[in-house]
Amino acid sequence: MRYYTLTRRRVERSKWTGAYDLGREWGLPGVACPTCKAVWGGGGYDYPTVDLSEMSGRRDFERPRCVPWDQFVSLRNRVLPLVPQGAVVEPGTGFGALTGRARGRFPPVVIHVPWMLVVQPAVVERLKGLTGASPVPTRFRARPGVADLVELEVRSGGSIAGADAHGACKTCGRTDFVLPPFGQLRLAEVPDVDFARSCASLVVVSERVVERLGRELEESEIVPLDVTGGALTTRAVRPPAGATHHR
Repeated sequence: MRYYTLTRRRVERSKWTGAYDLGREWGLPGVACPTCKAVWGGGGYDYPTVDLSEMSGRRDFERPRCVPWDQFVSLRNRVLPLVPQGAVVEPGTGFGALTGRARGRFPPVVIHVPWMLVVQPAVVERLKGLTGASPVPTRFRARPGVADLVELEVRSGGSIAGADAHGACKTCGRTDFVLPPFGQLRLAEVPDVDFARSCASLVVVSERVVERLGRELEESEIVPLDVTGGALTTRAVRPPAGATHHR
């Protein structure tokens, strides 16, 4: 089974005019690490299926800020019982639906900051039977039609070649690994689902997704780039009924 990352095709003038100002309902703060001294908050490991609206003290997760490590750990421990099993939860992890204002014309498949996938409702129907992606309606302020956009929650799976050579901070887990250019990017291990987040800033999809959404990707001016490389390609994708996710 081969795997691909999705990237926008370069066009002189796109017919798609969609744009938005994004937010997330809740999120963990950034952190000041006492060990590596880094001040950081990542992006990518977001969980729109996680609803904090009934949590006591949810306002603690509504204001973006940076906190000391001990305070971050306390806040993270409060949300861990609510996140999916095996989820990666880091400084800056977001929860709840996408919010903000959207305008213009959006294609069937939208790539935003390449680790976020947003699709039209009709595409969700096309994804039935594929594994690893949970559709969550956005909460954009927008005209009818635009407001119906759906975000795909994609969880961890697979790994990037070269990432394991960069040791993580023993306290906060931050590494200095820089994602290679897409033309040089390869998987060290392929996932066992059709959609997977192989690092915070990279979503990969199986050849089944590319085959299923071929027309929609072409219309959306999106190109699939093979990142399977030397990874073990004989590992089977699990059948739809038994999908699980691994860090």
